[in-house]
Amino acid sequence: MPSDKPVFISEDELKSLTDWKEILYVLEQAFISASNDDGKDKATTTTTASDQPYSSQPARSFVGAGEGVLLCMPGFMGNHTIFKNDSNRVSTLACKLITSFGDNPKRVPPLPDINGNIFLFDEVTGKLRATLEANYLTGLRTAAASIVATEQVFMPRVTDADSKNLVLGIIGTGTQGEFHAIGFMKTHKFANIKLWNRTKSRAEQLKDKLIQLAPESVNPNVAVTVHDSVEDCLRNCDIIVTATSSSVPLVFKRFLKENVHINALGAGRTHHAELAQDIYDESQVFIDYQSGAKKELAGLKSTIVGEIGEVLLNRKSIPSSGITVFQSIGMAVEDVAIGRLFHTKFQHSNNH
Repeated sequence: MPSDKPVFISEDELKSLTDWKEILYVLEQAFISASNDDGKDKATTTTTASDQPYSSQPARSFVGAGEGVLLCMPGFMGNHTIFKNDSNRVSTLACKLITSFGDNPKRVPPLPDINGNIFLFDEVTGKLRATLEANYLTGLRTAAASIVATEQVFMPRVTDADSKNLVLGIIGTGTQGEFHAIGFMKTHKFANIKLWNRTKSRAEQLKDKLIQLAPESVNPNVAVTVHDSVEDCLRNCDIIVTATSSSVPLVFKRFLKENVHINALGAGRTHHAELAQDIYDESQVFIDYQSGAKKELAGLKSTIVGEIGEVLLNRKSIPSSGITVFQSIGMAVEDVAIGRLFHTKFQHSNNH
């Protein structure tokens, strides 16, 4: 008889279950669910599509905890599928809790400054079913969100001929920059992946890792280069990821091609500090969800077209040219979706 005790799934176990195509699919489901929700605080209310996922999620809450902070991200997804070719629709209730304590890396022994867990509940009884270590999953879902946004907003503008010569630029090669570089490399073809980091050795380390991974990706012949300046790194880039904690602009319009897509993850004082205002003055911005954007992008001066989920639902059209930006905040239903995927895969692996 199976145990009724909640399971704990460690990061090492999660790594062995990783499949980028599956992750991209559940992130699409998450985006759709966030946009397929009647009664949200939107300028125009749309009709909920009954054959699509829907969700309930508040903007994340922050609790001061002495020298650190606790972030709480609860969410519910209904009527979603876990795998692309599976017609079985399910509901998922989960909550991610994250602690951020900036002094942790200085401790002996050093600890991660950010630690998180996803708590997955039974959607019928509310009982705790599983706890999943969330640092790795957060990296995966954040990178996957950028990849899905790029696929929806930018790739339809790319011709078949151009798709073979795309250039990816990564500004900031820390944890998120690394997840994005690996995720993009495993799912899309690039002629060149260009890297910049304030500490150059960190970019060199990522370069070595990407070169080792290249033969098992869709990019066995990709050129990976490290650059001394942001401007040099971004020259001729088609797709850009900015993954820094900078509180001042690093990327200016004069660095960019006319038609470029930027995935901006900024983790500085605001989510939109990395890009200069002259980019926002001329760009079309897409977001993950409105309620989070109203709170965390309150100071952004730009044209916000809408949510990625609205593009997936064919409720918003994409620009045919120009600069597009995916302003990534992160939302609870992304964690709900990826948590359910990995818990299901964990169960399958243990039953065989």
